[in-house]
Formats: sequence, structure tokens, C-alpha cells
Amino acid sequence: AGVTWETLLVTRWMSGGRRPLSGLQKQVLSLYRQCLRAAREKPEEAREQMRQVAKAEFRKHQGLARSDVARIEYLIRRGKKQLDRVLDPNVYSLSVSAIPKGAPPPPSSPES
Repeated sequence: AGVTWETLLVTRWMSGGRRPLSGLQKQVLSLYRQCLRAAREKPEEAREQMRQVAKAEFRKHQGLARSDVARIEYLIRRGKKQLDRVLDPNVYSLSVSAIPKGAPPPPSSPES
């Protein structure tokens, strides 16, 4: 398994082509690669959807300032949690729901 063009694209974007990757950038790239590997472990009919969801999630935050360390760390933690869920052998596909920016949070369900 060689390096994919997606990995090269993410690497080039993260490094700006000028300097070595920072620790956070390496964590982001590692998480991205783990997501793509996890997709390969799923049934064939779900693989492409999982790859597309991973790409979309990373691209959505592509413009995030490198100096916004707290937000980047939060997104890494959230991504790892989502990846852990995807790695569950009982998960066969993904469902993505988009909440528009500025929309109120969904109502919380009443506790039983």
C-alpha cells in the first residue's frame, strides 16, 4: 500500500511545502490515514462512502488557522472518538447529518 494522492495533498497543505510538520499536523495526518485504513476494513459497498465522509470532514476544517490549537485539538479528539465508533465490527456504514451554521442545537431528549 503506497502513498495515495489524498495523503500527499493533505501533507502538502499541512506543511505549506516549506517547513517540517508540527506535532499537531502529524496527528491530523495520522488520523486521516487511520480513517482511510478503517474504510478499507469495511464491507465493499460502504468503503467509498466512508472515504468520502472522511475527506469531507477534513476538507471542512481545512481553512482552520494553525494557531487555533484548542480547536484543532478538540477536532482531533472528536475525530478519534468517531474513528473508534467506525472501527467497531458491528458498524457497516455511515450516516451523516449536517446542521447548518447558526442553527439552534437539536432539542435534548427527556431523561427516562
